[in-house]
Amino acid sequence: MKIACIIHSLDGGGAERVMASLASRLSQRSHEVTLVTLGDGAGDRHEVDTSVQRRRLNLLFQQKSWLGKVSGNRRRIVELRNALSGISPDVVLSFCDRTNILAGFSCPKGVPLVLSERSDPSQQTLGRVWEWLRDRSYCRADHLIALSETSAQHLQRRFSVPLTVIPSAVDMPPVRSDRTTAQANQLVIGIGRLEPEKGFDRLIHAFAQADYESSNWRLRILGEGSCREALQELAQQLGLQDRVELPGWVRPVWNELAAATMFVLPSRYEGFPSALLEAMVVGVPSIAVDCESGPRAILAEPHCQAEVASQSHGGTTPHGGSAPVAATEFTQDHVPGGLLVPNDTASMADAMRGFMADWQTRERTGRQGIEVAERFSWQKLVDRYEAVLAQVVKNTS
Repeated sequence: MKIACIIHSLDGGGAERVMASLASRLSQRSHEVTLVTLGDGAGDRHEVDTSVQRRRLNLLFQQKSWLGKVSGNRRRIVELRNALSGISPDVVLSFCDRTNILAGFSCPKGVPLVLSERSDPSQQTLGRVWEWLRDRSYCRADHLIALSETSAQHLQRRFSVPLTVIPSAVDMPPVRSDRTTAQANQLVIGIGRLEPEKGFDRLIHAFAQADYESSNWRLRILGEGSCREALQELAQQLGLQDRVELPGWVRPVWNELAAATMFVLPSRYEGFPSALLEAMVVGVPSIAVDCESGPRAILAEPHCQAEVASQSHGGTTPHGGSAPVAATEFTQDHVPGGLLVPNDTASMADAMRGFMADWQTRERTGRQGIEVAERFSWQKLVDRYEAVLAQVVKNTS
């Protein structure tokens, strides 16, 4: 097939990583793939295979006035339509909400369109105008793809368009976590855009509540975004300015993850968290709050959940001796790579404290998380996307 893939940019996190890899893998299967980005590509953080053609449109300019925004989006639609007409694809695949909306209005007549929703639209509203536009754009699609059942149910109620659920995939890591070194590091890590929905303010509060007196635990948050200054101020207010690190985006992320004692996902809502999958496949014990959508799909089995109890228990350190008291009771015998805890700061803090105290449960969790690669493999993802694209092409031929 001749496939045009569209995304806003390759600058950011999970969605951009998946698009770059999916386009590359489709091209490696002998499809003719062109990747169109609304941005100019100057800030690309993800590479694509050399067989993938690139179209960089330089359309991510910002307009302040209402009239300027309308004019800017009309220009994006016109230039995107011109680019797609020049490519003359058999099928168009678009990623991410606002880009999907523009794709719906830009796709040339007669060319099938597949829109992949990379977040949970039931939790993330785009505002009245953009939601009005989404209602009129998504109905033009030939197929919708959701990351989870939660997102799919919302989309099915809203649009009478065929829909498939395809979760994200995780790369096989070039390294595994050396747990002797990682335990000694006493390092908690979080990864994601520094935006309100990612909940890193909650992670800093939870870290402050979970941390033992006179301990040497550190918190390292990889990512960039509009909340950087607020997060730095929060760490200072809590007296953690020397123990909370915000180094920005770090690529590749594998060595950073491998050095972590534990990983925590504090999101208020998610699409399908690639960072959680990456931490688990490296062998890092992981904690995720039970926000809507992705984490639940990865860790929702009953035996994954930590029972947050009022009673406390002690433990021993890996070097012998007493460990500080923890407030989380780990009741499961089998922990497949992570703990799913209630979606609040106190529960997150309790789980972190439990991991700090109970190193045996923590390390068993990390070892079992490696198995996640089998459930969320790239071959499964590409097979399913390829099948959807082939079906819509067949339906319109």
